Amino acid sequence: MDAGRLKSIDDWPRIQQRYEAWWQGEMVDRVLIAITAPKYSRPEEQVLPDELRDWWTNPERVIARGEAGIAATYYCGDAFPVLHPSTMVAITASFLGAPLRLIDERSSWCDASIDDWDARARLDYDPDNELWLTTKRLLAAAAERAVGNYYVGVPDLNGPGEVLARLRGSEPLAIDLIENQEHVLRAMSEVNQAWYRYWQASHGIVQQHVGGYVFWMGAWSELPAADLQVDFSCMISPEMFDQFFLPFVEEQTRWVPRTIYHLDGPGAIRHLDSLLCLERMPAIQWVPGAGAPPQSAWLPLLRRIQARGKRLHLSCSPYEVPILLQELEPQGLCLMVHCESPEEADRVLLDATRLSARRQWVVHGTRMH
Repeated sequence: MDAGRLKSIDDWPRIQQRYEAWWQGEMVDRVLIAITAPKYSRPEEQVLPDELRDWWTNPERVIARGEAGIAATYYCGDAFPVLHPSTMVAITASFLGAPLRLIDERSSWCDASIDDWDARARLDYDPDNELWLTTKRLLAAAAERAVGNYYVGVPDLNGPGEVLARLRGSEPLAIDLIENQEHVLRAMSEVNQAWYRYWQASHGIVQQHVGGYVFWMGAWSELPAADLQVDFSCMISPEMFDQFFLPFVEEQTRWVPRTIYHLDGPGAIRHLDSLLCLERMPAIQWVPGAGAPPQSAWLPLLRRIQARGKRLHLSCSPYEVPILLQELEPQGLCLMVHCESPEEADRVLLDATRLSARRQWVVHGTRMH
């Protein structure tokens, strides 16, 4: 990989300033917008079943694939190269004992492991877990090669509620919220503690070589940062969410200085008021979900989030950028956009720069920072 790839990005220090301003709910010179596009097409690699473990866990193969993807990507606006060496789904549940299944070269899963609450093992951080040792090797190998070339994203550790849903199974856990409440609360506390230990350890490996904090959402932070999520919440009432899950989300906001809550799908909206009351949580990522209308169809919801002083992290289509910039406050707004070509990416950035400046002047009548 070419040395100094990060330095080749136009004004990387300015990009860092924009991310830092976003975390503060402010804007430097334009809206924070990270745009990517393919430079050229890459053929899909076919992986045989007996190669899957090597595909997912061999550092040389994983890093070569990630670096090839970076080389084929055009970074525009506030986008920057990130390599994610560990992308296995529900990985924290597997760290805690749920058997991992590698389905194909794009997906993995884990099977429930808690059949009997009284007979279960304690859900602790295990430094000798085989999958964790594999993850450490992947993170270390990527971080050693990353300096000056790219950032390294830590694994998607899921939220504690989502982890427990995978350990127990979603339907059994839903019943447990009525029949085994003390078991659920005790397990949630253990999972939360383990989550934090794995989060600390993952960043500790990366930080030996690369500064800054990056996770799967792609937002850069100078201070420790993490995503929060309880996708399982779509199955339960606000009262149950507030009783069994919200306290542990709040606990995470006290452990990690900067957090973004992953609000996924219309079924999760019923919990928004509770989430907006978390004073230490600065941002929300809204994901409409499969089959739902696009971002621009959710303007009342997005304005509601901004009105409570929370930052917005949104992935949207190129055509939606003008709509969102006309209807939302550009301060504290982060847009993640994927385009079909570098030329389209440049046009989107030009429009975003113009529209965010106009929005700042017309609505506020004030000069940008």
